[in-house]
Amino acid sequence: MKSIQSSLPGTRGTFGFFREALGPNFTLANWDYEQGYFDQALDDQNMVYLRLPIKVLQGELDSADAWVELGTPFVLRHVYQTGVEQDIGYYEPLASSAMNQFQEPLDKDAKVSSRWVHQAEAIVRELENRLA
Repeated sequence: MKSIQSSLPGTRGTFGFFREALGPNFTLANWDYEQGYFDQALDDQNMVYLRLPIKVLQGELDSADAWVELGTPFVLRHVYQTGVEQDIGYYEPLASSAMNQFQEPLDKDAKVSSRWVHQAEAIVRELENRLA
């Protein structure tokens, strides 16, 4: 995991605003009604993510009018077992992303290469400009 220095932490708005402002590349992940993450996959294997933590200030996270606050963005790399989906008869990239959500990563906090950190930093800078 690698934290990214940013002006985003402490930014507040509605969940609906952030969901729309972040666009289709970010999805809500690992959430409950009080906190969660907006994730964007950075690689084709869905193992490296830019993650934006969100904390609910008022309301419930699945509601567009819930007030949330952004935390410190970071890059995370999960290394999953590969090849486990070959025996189930599905197209591998599609099955891989579906299977990855149910299996325990081989390494939950694998080393993140500078390539992914730089890519995530560029995305965060663009988000800072968009949300300013």
